[in-house]
Amino acid sequence: MNRITVDAAQCSGCRYCEMVCSYHHEGKFSPTLSRVSVIREDKYGMDYPVLCRQCQPCPAIDACPPGALIQSGDGTVRVDHEACTGCGVCVGACPYDAIKLDGSKALICDHCGGDPTCVRKCPTKALIYGESEFISEHPEEVFQDLRRRWGIGV
Repeated sequence: MNRITVDAAQCSGCRYCEMVCSYHHEGKFSPTLSRVSVIREDKYGMDYPVLCRQCQPCPAIDACPPGALIQSGDGTVRVDHEACTGCGVCVGACPYDAIKLDGSKALICDHCGGDPTCVRKCPTKALIYGESEFISEHPEEVFQDLRRRWGIGV
């Protein structure tokens, strides 16, 4: 299954991914409407985009009372906005804090239908779309490598 992964060594923290995501989905430049959130990891001295890791099985799907989170044929988790009540249970169930609420609807990365805008527009190429299990399954190893390369906490 294709996923969006992050090369944290390339992320500059510019937040451009947030802007293009919100504009693509909502027609507005607004980080609160984006399906990706850039967070500052002070412990590691870096910025890091957070978005849905497309877990399989997905705990947020299992937790959603109205059944508004669905997994499409390609494995991508999506929101059925007609069924979503905005209860927020999925937000609490997501182990990666990758789901947001905007009023009465959940916002989750849907890979833009297989051509993620954030990946195409990232100026530093920190976002990668394709088959990749390692980064999402071993984030601590990735951070240890970055700390060694950058001399952080060595």
